[in-house]
Amino acid sequence: MSAEVNAKGYGGTDSSPALEPLLKSDAKEGVEPSGAGSDGSGPPKDDPGDVIFGLKLGFDGVFAVLALLTVVLISASCYFEEWMYKRLPNFNYFWTVACAELAVFTVASVAGAVATGTIAQPRRAPILKYLLQATVMAVYAAIAKIAYKYLNYATGTVLRSTKLVFVMAISVAWLGRRYSAWDYAAAVGMIISVACFGLGEAHADKGQDHTWGYVLSVLGLGLAALQTNMADNAMRDHGATSLENMLYVNGLGFWIVLVFAAVVDGEAAIDYMLHTENALTLLIARSLTFYLGAFAFTELTRHSGAAPATSVATARKALTVMLSFVAFPDDKPFSGWFLAGILTFIAAIGLELKSRIEKKRR
Repeated sequence: MSAEVNAKGYGGTDSSPALEPLLKSDAKEGVEPSGAGSDGSGPPKDDPGDVIFGLKLGFDGVFAVLALLTVVLISASCYFEEWMYKRLPNFNYFWTVACAELAVFTVASVAGAVATGTIAQPRRAPILKYLLQATVMAVYAAIAKIAYKYLNYATGTVLRSTKLVFVMAISVAWLGRRYSAWDYAAAVGMIISVACFGLGEAHADKGQDHTWGYVLSVLGLGLAALQTNMADNAMRDHGATSLENMLYVNGLGFWIVLVFAAVVDGEAAIDYMLHTENALTLLIARSLTFYLGAFAFTELTRHSGAAPATSVATARKALTVMLSFVAFPDDKPFSGWFLAGILTFIAAIGLELKSRIEKKRR
């Protein structure tokens, strides 16, 4: 898959590197989603795909349930995250949040590897590559969250969605990938949207310096794109399975983040979570809904193919931005610049979706 698959899973609010390799293996270019029809959507060839939770709902019914779960769970996880960052007093424990989230993904990865027997199989990709990939993921997962200290959540969400631009740049330079005019148009749209949101931030400025927010976001995006391509390299060039990649990257990444959380946040984070009203509840709610939403999106991709799943992700990203303005308006009074940014953002992700549809037709 040439560009990112978004779930606002681990590492941020809009993409899940912890699950992304699984999505990439099922939906990358030239490979049909697992069990899906030749157009990348529709019922699986060997399974009617009409049963979920033991209920026979029909193929469209299952799609509707999975789509609804994806949107509701990931939107809820974003809501809980913004509540933590913007409403809890003096919140400054971003490494701890990243550690809690990755702990959930690690447990799930180990459980999946045990259930499928992957954990007992010989490793295909070099351990050093997994260690490097885990380090990159750990660092960008935290700094992308720290960026929210300096930016409002909606702006940060739009900025994180420009990962497409960085993935494209690294893929072209490193892996020799090619992209369509639709991809480049989407990238330009994302850049324009970010510019509009930046001007909106300046218009609503309350004496805050947003420089570090943009610096950390751009650095995080570069690292996120690098990690995406490192996962691509492990699976395409070394023949690693998606479960192997998730097992090693999540497992190693958790320990790296845990060390940083202990050093940077320290005991103060534990004391804060235990004694600040709603802090621990929000942390748990964010981590669980984050994973469940990403998992629902994974199953949606398996069931219906990449293009329909991406349509759902597109709607979800737009909803997250809208919800942020409605639920937490204090730090971002609405302006014409924000409106222009939202409209351009929606147009850009629409162009990205169009690119995916065109690729499926080839």
